[in-house]
Amino acid sequence: MNRNNWRSLMTASTAWRAALTVVSLAAIATTGWSLYAVARHYDAPKGIAGAAVAVFDGAAYACLHLASEASKAGRSAAGARLATLVMTGTSVYLNVFHADLIGGRLAAALLFSVPTLALLAVSELSWAGPRAEARAQLGERPYRLPAFGGWAWLLAPKRAGAAVKRRAVEHIDHAGQTPPQKPSPAPSRRATDILRDRFAEMDPADAIHIAHDAQPDMPPGELAALLVTYGVIVDAVQVALVLNGRPPSIDVDRDDQGDADEAHHDAPQVPALPPVTKTQAIIDAASHLGADATAADIAARVERINRITVDDRYVRTVLSREAKKARGARGEEGVGQGGGGYA
Repeated sequence: MNRNNWRSLMTASTAWRAALTVVSLAAIATTGWSLYAVARHYDAPKGIAGAAVAVFDGAAYACLHLASEASKAGRSAAGARLATLVMTGTSVYLNVFHADLIGGRLAAALLFSVPTLALLAVSELSWAGPRAEARAQLGERPYRLPAFGGWAWLLAPKRAGAAVKRRAVEHIDHAGQTPPQKPSPAPSRRATDILRDRFAEMDPADAIHIAHDAQPDMPPGELAALLVTYGVIVDAVQVALVLNGRPPSIDVDRDDQGDADEAHHDAPQVPALPPVTKTQAIIDAASHLGADATAADIAARVERINRITVDDRYVRTVLSREAKKARGARGEEGVGQGGGGYA
C-alpha cells in the first residue's frame, strides 16, 4: 500500500470514528434525558437517576461490544446478544412510558427510543466486518440467502423456497463450517518425467552411452538435443568427446598359415584381420564342422563363409597335409595316412 492510499484509509477511518462518536453522544444524551426524567418522576435522587442512564444504555452498548469480541474469539455470542436485547427493550419501554407521561404519544415515543435503537444498529453493523473475518479464519461461514432475484421468486416461488431450505439444512448439518474438500487425485506421471528423474541421478557419460546404444546412427548434435529433453544438459561437443574416447586396444599379429588353434578369432577390440587364405579357410571349416564332415560339406562352408571356391580334391589335399604335420609334431609315422578320416 502506497502512502496516498494509506492516507486515504486513515482519513476515512478517522471520519467514521468521528461520525460514530457524534451519533453515540447524541443518542445517549437523548435517551439518557428521557430515562432521567422517568427516574425523577418516581422521586429518585439526581445521582440515582443519572446511574439509571448508565445502567440501561451503557449496559446495552457494552453487551453488544462483548458479543462482537466473543465472535472474534470463536466463542458463542448468544448470551451477550440476549443481554443487549433485554437492556435495549427495557430502555425503549421506559422511553415510551416517558412519552405517555408528557402526553407526547407516538411522536415522543419515537423521539426518545429510536436514538438508542439507531446507535445499537450502527454499532452492530460496524462490528460485523471484523467478526466475519475472525469467523472465516476459524473456518466458519455464515449462512447467506441465495440471490435468486425477484423474477425467480415470482415465477418459481416453491422451487426457490425449496432451494433456500435445502441450503439452510446443509449449513446446519455442517455446523457453519466450511465443508471438507475432496483431495484432488495425484496427477499421473508420464514416462518422460520418470526417466528424467532417473537420468538426473546418473553420470552424464552413462546417459550418453545409453542414448547412443538406442540411436546409434544419430549424430552428436541431435543426440545432445534428445538428452536435454530428459534433463541431461550436454552439448554436441561433450557427446562427441564421450563417444570418441576409445579404450586401449590389443594388437594381435596373425600369420596366414600360422597355428590356427592359438588364434583368438573373437578377441574384442582388435584391428582388422588380414584376408583368410584358402588353406586357413578349409582348416577353420573342418574344425567347425567336426571330424564327421565330408570334403563337400567343408567346401560348401568355405564358399558360404569366406566367399572362396574350392573343390573336394583340394580340400582332401589340405586336410591330409595338415594331418601329416600334426603327426610329425607328435612323433607318429605311418599311422592313419590317407586323409585323417575326411572322405
